[in-house]
Parts: sequence; structure tokens; C-alpha cells
Amino acid sequence: MIKLENITSLEKAINILEILQKPPYSYKVTELSNLSGFNRTTVHRLLSTLEKAKFVIRNQDTKEFKIGPSIYQMGCIYLNNFNYKDMILKILEDISKETEESVGYAVLEGDTVLSLYEIEINQPLKMNYKPGLYYPINRGCYGKCLMAYNEPEIVRKLLQNQEFEKITKYTLTEPDEIIKEYQLIKEQGYVVSYCEVSSYAIGVGIPVFNSKGQVKACVAVSFVKGNNKKSDMVKIEKMLNILKSYSEEFTKYIL
Repeated sequence: MIKLENITSLEKAINILEILQKPPYSYKVTELSNLSGFNRTTVHRLLSTLEKAKFVIRNQDTKEFKIGPSIYQMGCIYLNNFNYKDMILKILEDISKETEESVGYAVLEGDTVLSLYEIEINQPLKMNYKPGLYYPINRGCYGKCLMAYNEPEIVRKLLQNQEFEKITKYTLTEPDEIIKEYQLIKEQGYVVSYCEVSSYAIGVGIPVFNSKGQVKACVAVSFVKGNNKKSDMVKIEKMLNILKSYSEEFTKYIL
């Protein structure tokens, strides 16, 4: 363990900033001294230097310090320099390799479901899922999953203002039955699309959460229906377990 007297001023300043990035995100000098183990004189000196560079700011009324605009600016530069698209695609490629199936990633833009990334493997029957396409909210993994976590009032209005085509016998078209499906998806934490889009296509997906616990996307695997429903259910379970194992990886890169 490093002794406090052997820590450099830079390391001490970093220690103070690390404390300030934790709840309640605003601290007085005495509190920072107690949490860091540095004496009050040292903390005052460090905060004075950090304040001049706008790494911290001080509330003149409460005398509390919190993270300043320079840290925010550095974070923005980091985000601009970091290519999240490449990281998301890398995760999708890993999922596709492990499942040996097609995989995609969609988001909710306003009241529309938009596919951002699609990786389709060579199969006898093509799913024809492509980036940039919009998807319905009553069938398929993307639409059902993202709507399940949307605001109920918004969802109901969207359902009431649309008419849905009965593509297969499994396609949901009535608002009440679609809402029940959304509720089930939210309760179980995943979505299954069984021959809703076509008579041969099955999909299974999970919501993608950001660090705040908000649903920002849906990632789903699609594959061709098998010879019997029992084998399909076994495969759905397998795909679901694989998707869940990558859930935290997505969260690292989602704001």
C-alpha cells in the first residue's frame, strides 16, 4: 500500500477528482479531507489549482466543490474521438460468430423503429434485414421490444393511429393484444418473434440499456424456423443466453 506522504501532487489531485465524480457529487473541504486522508491545507491547495483550470467549481453559498466545465469539455473530446460504431459492430460480429446466425441492432427515433446495424450470414433463406430500414411496432423483435419500454401513453396513441396487416397467423394486429405482448416482454426482459414477419423466420432479442438503466436499443438474432416447435424453443433459449452474455458489453458504449 502506498503511503500518503509518497503520493505526488498530481496523484492527490486525481484522487480528489475521483471523489467528486461519486454521489452526491458535491463536497466541502472537510468532507474531501476525511474521504481522501489528506489534511485540509493540502486539499485547499489542490482545489485552488483545480479551480483555476476549471476542473472544479465552487458554490459560493454552500462552499461545496464539484466537477467543473473543463472535465466536461475533455469528456466531449473523448466521445468525439472514440468510434462507438466500430465497438457496437465488433460486438455484433462476435454474437453472429457465436450464434452462427444473423444479428442486428435497432433504435427508436421519435416514434419510428430504425435499424442501425445488420450482419447477415449466408443462409438458404435470406432475412433481408438491412441498416437504415424502418420496422413495424406490432411484429418482429425490434418494434415490439422498443415499444415495450416506451411511454405507455405514447404507445397507445401510436397503436390507435395505425392499422396493421395480418402477415401470418401469428401476427398481432389488435391494439389490446399488442399491449399485452409489450407487457409480457417487459416482465420477462426479452422478446421473441415467432413466425410473425414471415412463416419461416424466428427472432429473439433483448433490450440494450445505458449506464442509467434506460433502454436505448434492441439487439436481436434471427434464424430460420426448424422442423418442429420444440427444437425451435430450444434454439430460442440458446440464442437468448448468448445475447444476455453480451448485454453489459453494449452498455459500456451506450450513453
